[in-house]
Amino acid sequence: MNLDPSFFKEEVRCDFLVTEKRKKVWAVELQLLEQFDAVCKKHQLTYHAYYGTLLGAVRHQGFIPWDDDIDVIMFRDDYERFQAIAPQEFTEPYFFQNTYTDRVLWPFSKIRDSRTTAAEPQFNSLGSTFHQGIFIDIFPFDSVDDGVSPQFSTITQIQDLLWVTVTNPEAVISALEKGQQLYLSADFLIDCLQKSTQERFRIYEAFNLSYLGKSQKVNYLMSEICPDNYKSVDISDFQNTIYLPFEDLQLPVPAGYEHVLTQCYGDYHKFVPGGSAHNDIVLEPDIPYTEYFSR
Repeated sequence: MNLDPSFFKEEVRCDFLVTEKRKKVWAVELQLLEQFDAVCKKHQLTYHAYYGTLLGAVRHQGFIPWDDDIDVIMFRDDYERFQAIAPQEFTEPYFFQNTYTDRVLWPFSKIRDSRTTAAEPQFNSLGSTFHQGIFIDIFPFDSVDDGVSPQFSTITQIQDLLWVTVTNPEAVISALEKGQQLYLSADFLIDCLQKSTQERFRIYEAFNLSYLGKSQKVNYLMSEICPDNYKSVDISDFQNTIYLPFEDLQLPVPAGYEHVLTQCYGDYHKFVPGGSAHNDIVLEPDIPYTEYFSR
């Protein structure tokens, strides 16, 4: 991506000062997004801008001025295909990072630029042994309880239980020892708990994939397991895709973006200036994370 030099000039957008450094961070993320888009087109994978990136595309035709990240979502089937090919597609200076590629346990993925720094406090003790370049986030979307499909009440409980086998196996062991009735058989759970963390995580992901499309609602599953402001949306909102400008790119967004944004933000036309979700992350677009930690 060859951004015009004027892109990097400090400017005021929506009464917010966008510094030259923030512009450099944006440029790194746009480059990552462009690489991600190329891989998705090559392998015929579908994704959509979401969260603040979708809001920025609709309301600002680019970044929300006080934001500093890019988020996209993929339905679970395309997400699983992407996870399989991404380690081979993203080589230096890029790095595809998820539970299977690095020392981390999280239910989404990142693409990072190793020539930069995004030092996250929870990983500072790992220093340069953990990939900490500037990133974009890729979230899987799964079918969730829509209040209509009768089976999904049980499916939701199983999704929760499988996630606990990954993140807190001791709690499952304690429940089994107490003879509690769980939503999966004791034999299955005992066998599952003998597997590695990554193997248990793979079981969790495979279960979610098997129920994709079985309800009328979708969401990032962590927003269901650990409820936040991001409510589930209708799968029909994604039935068609349109493209909207985002800085110098054209981004795919769900045709039902108005309903999606209203579900996520209420009156999404109203500006709520403030810090981004990454205020605690040190962002250095000109310093490799290995050099940053060597200092």
